[in-house]
Amino acid sequence: MSEVVCSKCGASRPPELAATTERPPCPKCGGTALTFNVSIEGSISITAHCSAELVPGNQARDWKQRWKVLQEDLQSISSPRTEVMSGDSIHSSLQHLCSFFIHAYHLKDALKDAAPGLGLTPSDIEAAITNDPRLALLADLANLDKHVNLTKQPRSGCVPVIQQISGVDSSTGNGWNLSAKIEHGATVLDGMDVAQNAVSAWREKLTAWGII
Repeated sequence: MSEVVCSKCGASRPPELAATTERPPCPKCGGTALTFNVSIEGSISITAHCSAELVPGNQARDWKQRWKVLQEDLQSISSPRTEVMSGDSIHSSLQHLCSFFIHAYHLKDALKDAAPGLGLTPSDIEAAITNDPRLALLADLANLDKHVNLTKQPRSGCVPVIQQISGVDSSTGNGWNLSAKIEHGATVLDGMDVAQNAVSAWREKLTAWGII
């Protein structure tokens, strides 16, 4: 935007005078000199990026947190899977189940660490596992997946063997579930049932000890 004014008194003059050399005098002061004021308008675009960080309140990995996560994990592995059923996805689902066995069994370590404050001893917790068939089987499955072979006598009486895995359409028609057949002596068990029974057994123990 441009503006033409008298150089002497600042009065506004016609813009067309800027293109002439013979200029009539300013009607206010009689001056003939002109001043040209030019302004430039523009815009600036600014883009900013920000990141967020959330720090959860409970940072402890104590037995209470592990027990909470264990129940959530059971819900996760029990829910129908929605990805395409394939050999790879079935093996991936089995790995999740085996990882669950390991985490469920090692709840005992957090409990043993907290035992003095819970009115328990580490031997109380080990005895609870040995004397409950569901937890004894859990211990053997966890140790087998972790170490490939058992280095001690099986706590459940015999070595469990995962005989067959497959993917089975969910009864709800929404996705599919893992079927893992576990041979345990003369019995064939379902892997998901073993997982649910292990959580039920832990719940019974924690309730009996008066800590949940």
